[in-house]
Amino acid sequence: MGDTLKVTSWNVEWLDKLFDNIDSKKQKRIDAIKKEILDIDADVLCMLEGVKGEAKIDAFCTDILENKYVAVKAVDNDYKIQGRQWIWFLVKTELRDSASLLPTKIYDEFSSASWDVHYWGDFEVARHKHYRHPQVLILEWQNTRLELVGLHTKSKFVRSGKSSWNAGGEKQKAFIRDAIKARIKMTTEVANVRDYINTKFEQVPNPAIMVMGDLNDGPGKEFFETQYIFFDLLSNLQGNVFEAERFLNHALFDFEDNLRWSVNFQDFIDEHRDPHILLDHILFTQSLVDGSLPFIIESKAGYVEHEIHDLINANNPKYANTSDHKPVSVVIRKK
Repeated sequence: MGDTLKVTSWNVEWLDKLFDNIDSKKQKRIDAIKKEILDIDADVLCMLEGVKGEAKIDAFCTDILENKYVAVKAVDNDYKIQGRQWIWFLVKTELRDSASLLPTKIYDEFSSASWDVHYWGDFEVARHKHYRHPQVLILEWQNTRLELVGLHTKSKFVRSGKSSWNAGGEKQKAFIRDAIKARIKMTTEVANVRDYINTKFEQVPNPAIMVMGDLNDGPGKEFFETQYIFFDLLSNLQGNVFEAERFLNHALFDFEDNLRWSVNFQDFIDEHRDPHILLDHILFTQSLVDGSLPFIIESKAGYVEHEIHDLINANNPKYANTSDHKPVSVVIRKK
C-alpha cells in the first residue's frame, strides 16, 4: 500500500450459494476465487453478490483469504440487505482501524429510505426502496475522509424473458412492460444515490466520494433507452454536466476502448450488439482529480482486471470459473 491505495469492485456471482453443500467442483471454484482476490491484491475490495451475513463473511476472510482481509461490519448488524447477494467491503488488515461503515439510518436521512414511483406516467403512486441498500465505507486515508459507496441495483431480470421476447405478440408486450417497470425502479435507486451525493456537497465544499458496483444495465439497453425511456442509469448517477463540480468522473474514461468491458453477454433483444458490455463501474467526485486533496487519481489509473481474471479461468473447467463479471480497479496515489 504505502503511497498508493488500490480500490477494486467485483461481482463474484452468487458466492453465497457456492457454500451450500460444498463438493469438489465447488471447492475448485472457491480456490480460484481466492487466487483471483489475492492476485489482484486490492487494498479495498467492494464485493458484490457476496455471502449473506456476518458469520459467513468472517469465515470467508479467515478460512479462504487467510486473514489477509477483514470485512468492515455495521453496528448492530445494520445492513438493510434482502436476499442472499450481499455487498461487502473487505480491507487489508492494516486498514481495519481506519475503516467503518456509515449507518444506513444516516444514509437514509441524507437521501431517503423509500420514495414515490410512477410507472409508465401513471398517476397512481407506488413506493420503492433499495432491495440491496447501498453500503458506504468511510476510510480515513492520508488524514482525509474518503467515502466509498457500494451499489448493486436490483436486477431487471424477468423470468422466461428470452422465450417471451422470442414468442412475440402479447407475451413479448408483457415482457417489455415488466422489464421497463424494473428498469424504472433501478433508475430511482440510482437517483437516490445521487441525492446522497448532492447532500454531501451541502455539507462540505469538496467531498471525496467514490461510487462503485454493478448497475445491471441490460439486456436491451439501447432498445429501451431509444424506444421507451430515453435515458440510462449511468448518466443519472454521474449527474448534470452543467454542474461540473458535482459531476462524477469514470475510472475507465481513458481506458482502451476495446478493453472497456466487464461481462460477455449476448443480448437476446439486440443480437447485433457487441456482447462485450461494461456493467461494473467506479466513479468519483472531481476532488479526486483536481489536486485539492492529499491524494489523486491520475490518467490511466483505472482498468479492468482482464489479465488476472483470464489467466486464472483459462486453466479451469467452466464450472470452476470465478465469475461472469471481471473485476474493475483504480489506483489512488498520494501526492
